[in-house]
Amino acid sequence: MPAQEWRDNISGDEAVHLLELAGRAVNSKSLPELAAGVLPYLVKILGVPAAFFYFAEPQTSLFSFLAEGLQSPVNPVIEAICQDYFPRLPIRPDPQPVIVPLSPQEAAQTALFLFQQEGERMGLLGLWLPDNSRLPDLRLAGKAVSMLGRFLLQWHERWQLEKKIARLNAYFAVSSKIAKAMNLRDVIEAILYSSMEAVTAEAASVMLLDDRKENFQFFGLVPPQPAMMNAKFSAQRGLAGKVLESQQSEVINEVQQDPCFYKRFDLETGFRTRNMVAIPLVAGREKVGVLEVLNKAGGESFLEEDRLLLESIAEEIAFALHDARLFEAKQALITEIEKMHQFQTKLIQTSQDGIIASDPQGNVLIFNEGAERILGYQAEEVVGKMNVARLYPPGVAQEVKAKILGSEFGGIGRLQNYETVALSKTGEHIPIELSAILIYEKDNEVATVGFFRDLRERHQLQEKLLQSERLAALGHMAAHISHEVKNPLVIIGGIARQVLRSLATESQKNREKLEIIVEEIRRLEYFLAEVGSFAKLSEMKKEAVNLNTLVRELVLKLEPGLHERNITLSLQLDAELPQGQFAPLHLSQVLLNIVKNSMEAMPHGGSLTLATGCDGDSLFVQIKDTGEGIPPEIKEKIFLPFYSTKPRGSGLGLAISKTIVEAHQGEISIASEPGKGTCVTILLKAKL
Repeated sequence: MPAQEWRDNISGDEAVHLLELAGRAVNSKSLPELAAGVLPYLVKILGVPAAFFYFAEPQTSLFSFLAEGLQSPVNPVIEAICQDYFPRLPIRPDPQPVIVPLSPQEAAQTALFLFQQEGERMGLLGLWLPDNSRLPDLRLAGKAVSMLGRFLLQWHERWQLEKKIARLNAYFAVSSKIAKAMNLRDVIEAILYSSMEAVTAEAASVMLLDDRKENFQFFGLVPPQPAMMNAKFSAQRGLAGKVLESQQSEVINEVQQDPCFYKRFDLETGFRTRNMVAIPLVAGREKVGVLEVLNKAGGESFLEEDRLLLESIAEEIAFALHDARLFEAKQALITEIEKMHQFQTKLIQTSQDGIIASDPQGNVLIFNEGAERILGYQAEEVVGKMNVARLYPPGVAQEVKAKILGSEFGGIGRLQNYETVALSKTGEHIPIELSAILIYEKDNEVATVGFFRDLRERHQLQEKLLQSERLAALGHMAAHISHEVKNPLVIIGGIARQVLRSLATESQKNREKLEIIVEEIRRLEYFLAEVGSFAKLSEMKKEAVNLNTLVRELVLKLEPGLHERNITLSLQLDAELPQGQFAPLHLSQVLLNIVKNSMEAMPHGGSLTLATGCDGDSLFVQIKDTGEGIPPEIKEKIFLPFYSTKPRGSGLGLAISKTIVEAHQGEISIASEPGKGTCVTILLKAKL
């Protein structure tokens, strides 16, 4: 019968049945409800023992209804028949059934009607026919299929719309969570949670490719806590490796039976994977990794729709991971650069050498702590406020610049170990050893960096070494002089004294002459004794000595002389002063030399203070007088051998004293102001 007749020739009973079916369809909210409402009524009005619906989407579903008391047909057989015939049944405007035997051994058959609308296949209606003796009203069945097809089309369109909405919701959910993520781990957690929610799964994981695209790093999520396994595994292994290689997403509902399944995740977490959807993640042309969503909730299988939904958001996920890794790498680089900058700044600031950088105009850009210590300026006084030329005496900065540009000291643009003079904040000329280099950027000079070392201490050490060598030479000479002069002088002195004693009756004038000769010989003998002691300073023997004892012994010797000169003595001795390893005879000589000088500086009386004490790990003796003081020009030479301001002085007393103190690894210093007195401090290392 032509389609037009099918639609136009409807009897009253058929109209009632079709209206009932329409009402049941309208009141149905899902395919199961549709099957539950429609199938029993079809069985009743068509007079068949059983009927069933087969739908391929949104998931393969088979709904059946059997008349009470009848044995159920074997659903797997019917499902196999439906899967076989559904794609092959011709699409016609008038539904025509296809009669299919259930099996060659059985008489039972099924009549299959194709649900279709607008050329799209939507499902099948099947009627169970136990035998050929009673056929149902296939005309009414065809009209029911046509009418129900319209409802199914609406269901199908609504389902397609729901799919699009679900994909959009999933996309927006992922995008929203990713947008709030601050780092790679947060992005991964957002992706995993969103993916699980999108397809109602129990767990999820991301396998990220490393930079060499050789290994995966695993990130997994089994609520409530995310987990990250730092161990890497080959990008060729497991279902992830297979999906990444093929660039095709997959639904695997029997994971444990799949030979490609990599069980490490299950073994290390205790989680058992039943099924999964695996999605390759590609950002543009770059492979990023694989997303795996595991175990459909409720023990169900994943559907093709789940795969399509996840596939729709895969590119967003891939770019989010790609960008997060780039951002993390950038942040790591920034952190490393900041650390390096801090290290370099600390290195510059804590350097013992002075470091100064200036721009091509000479404006100071860097002024480190070493420069502060050497030159006396604070960085804030110099940086951005002072030209580097002001840190040199007039003309020296230009001379240094010329040396840097020349090739004499290290090559053009360099200066190595060049000795010059810097100018301190107080105006002091400070000897320095300077190394400098010009910094270029794109062939343009951008800065000059100078590294300089304070040479004052080195010069002092050199001077001490030179002085020591001079003193050593002088000692050898003194020993030679003492040897060559002493013997003749003894003979002359002895004879002169004998003659003086025998001239008791001679003229007074001759006697005075002989007395002068004897006095001069005595003075020469004293001088030779001092020269001899200067030559033998290396023979010192050290022992445990208390400086207070040496001071008290000295006072006993000099007390009469102090009274004669009207000098008041004050002792300030540290009662807790420890002993030290010293040469007592030599130190006594030092104290005697200095105290005698103090007494001679107070010809009209005054006060003399002797003090002892501790200064860290050193002991000190201080001799302070209120005498005439020492002029600055004399103070500079006072320790030189044979230098003396006294008419009959040998000039060796203080030189000997200084040599003795230095032999004890000590220091001797003098503070004096003309007209106000002098203070001599002897500082000795306390070595018990």
